Amino acid sequence: MSFIQYITRNKAVICGLKATDWQDAILSGGKVLLDQQGVTPGYLKTIVDKCKANGPYIVIAPGIAMPHARPEEGARSLCYGIVTLAEPVVFGDPDNDPISLLIFMAAASVREHNEQAVSQIADICDDEDLVASIMNAKSDKEILALLKGAQEKI
Repeated sequence: MSFIQYITRNKAVICGLKATDWQDAILSGGKVLLDQQGVTPGYLKTIVDKCKANGPYIVIAPGIAMPHARPEEGARSLCYGIVTLAEPVVFGDPDNDPISLLIFMAAASVREHNEQAVSQIADICDDEDLVASIMNAKSDKEILALLKGAQEKI
């Protein structure tokens, strides 16, 4: 199943999450993965701990973070989620802060992580119009409709 199919079928979206800081954004936004039972609660804590130790490795582009950890750190299955923030938060990446879109992902194997998840998320991020529309969306339903429209174009 593709990234867009997963998100739309599972309604793995939170639009306008109120987060106090980057840690809250990861822990509260990560609910999209927990709800799908794709990760353990420890998976989200691992992401926070790794960011504290290694810096904002999950920030991938201006305004966008991709919270993820290694498969053995609590991923149960391939799963995704999209979270927009009501107010952007600073992750500590001077080139890309503040962050207002989090694209969560988990993969149960390194192959899924590298060959499926990361490449599909990169394809979404390459569509600047889609990303801007998602960031400006006002509801979960609007984000899902945008993704369905993008899927139809593919």
